[in-house]
Amino acid sequence: MDRMIKLQKPKGELDLGSVRPSRLRYMLAYVFEMILFVFRGHFFSLGDTGFGVRGHTLALALHGVCSLVVMLLWRPRFRGLIRVSAAVAAAGFIPLFLLPEGPARLIAGLVAYAGLGGSVTAARCGYAFALNDSERLIGMAAMLFVTSFIRCTPDGVLENGPVLPVAGIVLFAGMCICLLRFREADLQAVEESSRRDARGMYWALAYFILYFAVDGCTWDLLDLTGRKHDGLLFLGLTLALGLFLLLPLFFRKTAWVSWNVFFFAATVTAVLGLFHEKPAAAAALNVTGGVSVLGWPLSICLLGNAQSRFASYRLLKKCTVIFVLASPLANFADVAVERFLPGAFPVFALVLTAGSAFVLLMLSPFSYRDLFACVDVPEGPSDACAAPGETGAPPRDPFAPYGLTPRQREVAALLLQAKTRRQIAGELGLSESTVKTHTSELYRRLGINSRVELFRMFGAAEETNAPG
Repeated sequence: MDRMIKLQKPKGELDLGSVRPSRLRYMLAYVFEMILFVFRGHFFSLGDTGFGVRGHTLALALHGVCSLVVMLLWRPRFRGLIRVSAAVAAAGFIPLFLLPEGPARLIAGLVAYAGLGGSVTAARCGYAFALNDSERLIGMAAMLFVTSFIRCTPDGVLENGPVLPVAGIVLFAGMCICLLRFREADLQAVEESSRRDARGMYWALAYFILYFAVDGCTWDLLDLTGRKHDGLLFLGLTLALGLFLLLPLFFRKTAWVSWNVFFFAATVTAVLGLFHEKPAAAAALNVTGGVSVLGWPLSICLLGNAQSRFASYRLLKKCTVIFVLASPLANFADVAVERFLPGAFPVFALVLTAGSAFVLLMLSPFSYRDLFACVDVPEGPSDACAAPGETGAPPRDPFAPYGLTPRQREVAALLLQAKTRRQIAGELGLSESTVKTHTSELYRRLGINSRVELFRMFGAAEETNAPG
């Protein structure tokens, strides 16, 4: 691009300064929903259906179906879908808190989970299309901290008091309040995804599904130890939280480094699972198993970042259908092996975990190019991430990680030259209103709100007379 000026490359680091208070509702809506869903059995217990099917099993099925339906109906004018989903969830959850065990409570629970299914779709879209990378990372860190604390609290401490029911009410109310404050102008996916965009999105989806398969085996291995090492498990979870927050501070290619740490911890856990009957191995397994939970928030962040960069609503709907069809295989393969071949389960867990790590290692040049690279990596041998001036290195394109259109890149470059809106319109042959539209969309894609933030983000010196 002939108008591109020399800029510093954007940092892929955790930046607390880029967290915008106005976007907290999008972060908290997803965090609240995730905590509610993970500990649904603690917050909202359901009895048996009377037909040999557990209430929670039926509720989860309804949750998934409604989530899929709302995703397929999702459109830029989404406020009506959010309101209906929140209203249905409230219509079920309010009586669920009040009714005793019985058919009426079961019906209320099914209604609640149906509404929660639609709500999670709305929260997921807000997380993907209204937040920047740092906001996503901090939100998932908060979710990991809360869930780790609850998971490692000794049995009976929380269940026998009013803490969990009250927490459930607060989380549900907070989620609904955040959802109802979503603004349609803040959630804008790309209009159309290219073939390369789709490839990046599919890579992220593959990592997401694969994590759930490995995670199921990890927790089943922890069950084999009798859960006698909650303190060590909590240590592992604490290490996972620390790594999740610290790796972005020290490594620019954060996601790539973090995924390698996750697969290493998961593989070590699977190896220790072969010796789970030995006390020392069982203790170490709880530590490494806790560390491997790093993959959970990491997979969510990776998918959210990919959706923001690559996904149109049409592509997002297609990926949702793929996930619905593929996730049962990831979720139930370990259950089937553990039930029908219990003695072979540790070997199965090792083969699945180590095999997944090996396959992704072999395919890493492709996934790195399409998903993890600091900029778009060309097909040739040149290093697109090398600094300008290095032998054989092409000029860096600092805008590449953000999925900007060619016109948006031109506008960004001219804004960083301190050009006024009128000057930009004259150079590009556009009207000032069109330039304003491109600027607004550019800021949204970058997760910023002003030209000052644009200068700060790309390391350019701000001109004192630069307009906002």
